[in-house]
Amino acid sequence: MAVTNRKKPGNPDPKLPPTRGIPADESMWIPRHYGKEIREKGGLDKTVIWGVEDVTDFIFPRRYQPTYFKVASDFLRLVLEKDAITKREISEFLREKRYSRSTLENKIIPKLVRFGLIKRERELEGRLKSGRSLILSESLTFTNYLERIAFAWNSLVSTARQRKKISTINRDPLGGS
Repeated sequence: MAVTNRKKPGNPDPKLPPTRGIPADESMWIPRHYGKEIREKGGLDKTVIWGVEDVTDFIFPRRYQPTYFKVASDFLRLVLEKDAITKREISEFLREKRYSRSTLENKIIPKLVRFGLIKRERELEGRLKSGRSLILSESLTFTNYLERIAFAWNSLVSTARQRKKISTINRDPLGGS
């Protein structure tokens, strides 16, 4: 019996359904800079120190994800207290706090790693068959990422303002009307 390569019936160019926006595991909540949420944290004044919950609120908004917010805040506090977190410390943390392992391992840790608040490494030594143990620690990648975005915007605004200033001076060399 001969096999033929016939095209399958159906739509050759299917139109995909519209997306529902940015996936939650890749999004960060940025409330209005003049709104209640920022005011309650002490505003944008850099001399007012924000706590772990204040920072966590941007990644797992308390208002929209209260369970994730609580688990992430407690876990970040643990990470900041220790040099490194192993599977054993994670198990103790989950047992003590009575949190779901799947929530922490499938939702919280991946997003914290993706955003750069913590880094995930593997033990250098370990048996090949049993695998190498997971080690989590704090990271400044989040800071570097946001500072880079802010610096780029600062440069764009400063350059635009300088160009406007020069343009105004060139149009009116006497500076008057």
